[in-house]
Amino acid sequence: MESIPFVIYLLVPSSLIIMGVGIYTHIKARNKESLIFLFLTIAQSLFSIGNFFLWDSCGIDKDVIFWDRLLYIPGIMMPPLIYHFTLEFCNRKTDKDKLSLGISYALACVLIMISQQNYFVNDVFNYNWGCHTVAQTGHHFFAIYVFYYVIKSIVYLYHFWKGESNDSSRKSQTFFVFLAFLAYSFLALVIIVAYKIPIYPFFYLSLPLFALLMTYAIIEKNVFVSIFAIDVLMVAILIMVSTFLLFPEDTLINADFSGRLFFFVLILAASFFLIKKNHEEISRKDEIERVSRLKSEFISISSHQLRTPLGAIRGYSSMMLEGDYGKINKKMHEPLTYINDASVRMIKLVNSLLDVSRLERGKLEFKLSQNVSVNKIIKECIDDVTLNAKAKGIYIKFKEDDSIPVIRADEDKIKQSIHNLINNAVLYTQKGGITITTKKKRAKTIFIQIRDTGIGIAKDDLEKIFKSFSRGNGASQIYTQGTGLGLFVAKNFIEMHNGKLRVSSEGEGKGSLFCIELPVKSFIEEKQDFNLTFEKDNG
Repeated sequence: MESIPFVIYLLVPSSLIIMGVGIYTHIKARNKESLIFLFLTIAQSLFSIGNFFLWDSCGIDKDVIFWDRLLYIPGIMMPPLIYHFTLEFCNRKTDKDKLSLGISYALACVLIMISQQNYFVNDVFNYNWGCHTVAQTGHHFFAIYVFYYVIKSIVYLYHFWKGESNDSSRKSQTFFVFLAFLAYSFLALVIIVAYKIPIYPFFYLSLPLFALLMTYAIIEKNVFVSIFAIDVLMVAILIMVSTFLLFPEDTLINADFSGRLFFFVLILAASFFLIKKNHEEISRKDEIERVSRLKSEFISISSHQLRTPLGAIRGYSSMMLEGDYGKINKKMHEPLTYINDASVRMIKLVNSLLDVSRLERGKLEFKLSQNVSVNKIIKECIDDVTLNAKAKGIYIKFKEDDSIPVIRADEDKIKQSIHNLINNAVLYTQKGGITITTKKKRAKTIFIQIRDTGIGIAKDDLEKIFKSFSRGNGASQIYTQGTGLGLFVAKNFIEMHNGKLRVSSEGEGKGSLFCIELPVKSFIEEKQDFNLTFEKDNG
């Protein structure tokens, strides 16, 4: 062999791209399909790198045999992983399929042990384009094993693709996965060389082609999850281009036209999809901003329009209950009380919507005071919810630190934030109670703890509860009238005072702990534009 063929050098970027796609996909998707795909990409990457070192060792038989036996390990693991991925992707979970899958992994273990023996491969076959170990008796079983599971996987994917007539998106996904595995199947031709049949190693092109098709299937068709397509494509292009640093100086000069053309097409395709996805991201961002702006304007206008009639309903119903229009009988008292309570709830909701609207527009006015007492605010908030707490038979304890100083803040916004937290604690605590603690954490920071013995928060909900219009699963079952705005508003108001709001919980049924840190002096202006980033909950 005069020099290593150009396609062999493509195994280096291919292995990196394949493994990168596998790792990145699993980090984003975190499901069984992505985990199997990750193991498959690891096996393929090791197989690719092993083949590169095998070809680099041509002429030294001992090293060729070493590298070939080593790369047979990931090579043997690939068929059952392909088959496993296919079963999961096609949702085939019959007892027969499970048995067949178990047998495939058992055969893989046996073949891995056999592959390291002389009766599997031995000696070296050198030919014009490279070298390979020579197949022995044990290798025949490996060849049958590979063709059986690879062909079976492709057949399953084909039938699944043809059967997905009702879901065009899933059908398109399946088509590109099918194409990727069909391209990958040509790698099985490497087995022929083990039987002393010289073939130009074009079959190794199936690895970068597989990487390209699977990358497209993932970023364009969302096979696993909608991930950051631009990141994947950018890394793929950088890996392919940086491969030139690994090529000997004369490799590209001596490479045949088909090899250079294939490499050019790979980079061109990745660049095309990068530009396409970039334009899509810009368009999507513009559309999201437009919809968000219209939504905020609608909420603001609607809320302002609702405040006047709601104020009238609350005012007149309250006056009727107090007897300003004459004495009312017992039969009228209950519905009037209900009307009054409902109007109060609606006014609170309208005020919350207005707060969200102002937050999302990034414009708020602060009425700053130099002498805001946190202890005084907490006592007022406790007074507001005491009746509800007593009605439920739960306690509220306040352990105040008299030494904490007054702070510079917008008293109304700090009170609203703390009230939202204490009110939530009362709403979602069925027995036991709430303990509120204040203390001076450092010379310039005040620390507030609100601990309850309520329903707790599931681990998956800990981050979600601070998003607008989002609530934990347990909260939705206990109090159906909640809007999911209270914690969103509280967190943003506190952070605008240069403070922090954190939550912790050991799980459902184990209570919650909300911790607030507020600086004694917040460096904020009375009128300020905020550039906030809001995560939208799509669940």
